[in-house]
Amino acid sequence: MVIVSSSAHPRVAPRERIAASVGPRACLALAALLACGEAAAVVDCTVSTTGVAFGTYDPLAATPNDSTGNVTLVCTHVSGGATRVTYSVALSRGSSGTFSQRQLRAGASVLNYNLFSNSARSAVWGDGAAGTTVAGGSTTVGPGVGNGRRESVHPIYGRIPAQQDALSGNYADSIIVTLTF
Repeated sequence: MVIVSSSAHPRVAPRERIAASVGPRACLALAALLACGEAAAVVDCTVSTTGVAFGTYDPLAATPNDSTGNVTLVCTHVSGGATRVTYSVALSRGSSGTFSQRQLRAGASVLNYNLFSNSARSAVWGDGAAGTTVAGGSTTVGPGVGNGRRESVHPIYGRIPAQQDALSGNYADSIIVTLTF
């Protein structure tokens, strides 16, 4: 499992560019305001996963093989004031290259499956393309007791459709989890 993490920090115009467009007195006033201004909040967010372990698949069973896992997001306050973090979590297509049916592989053998964002297993969890959904939310992180760390757990609902002609083997797939905030 590969975990990709990204973060966004606000851009601030260089002081030299601002000073060049105003007079000397305005420059001093502007410098004083910039020096006294509140620092931008810095937050670090990471994801971890608990994999979807299907266990033993019975190709003669009339019902699908369902299992669950989790994607856990942790955002930690680093500096500055409180800030609201809006995030999304996307899952890749895996080795099949498509969201319509992801594929578990054991050598040349294939077992179709998919990952969903809801317990009804009707919304394929992907990257927002091809009719898929992404998980997301928002949380406020800031200084102070109890505010410095926020955790959100998003269940992954897995399903292997019933009655697939599968050979014996250890089937696996690799999914890339992408966190954007």
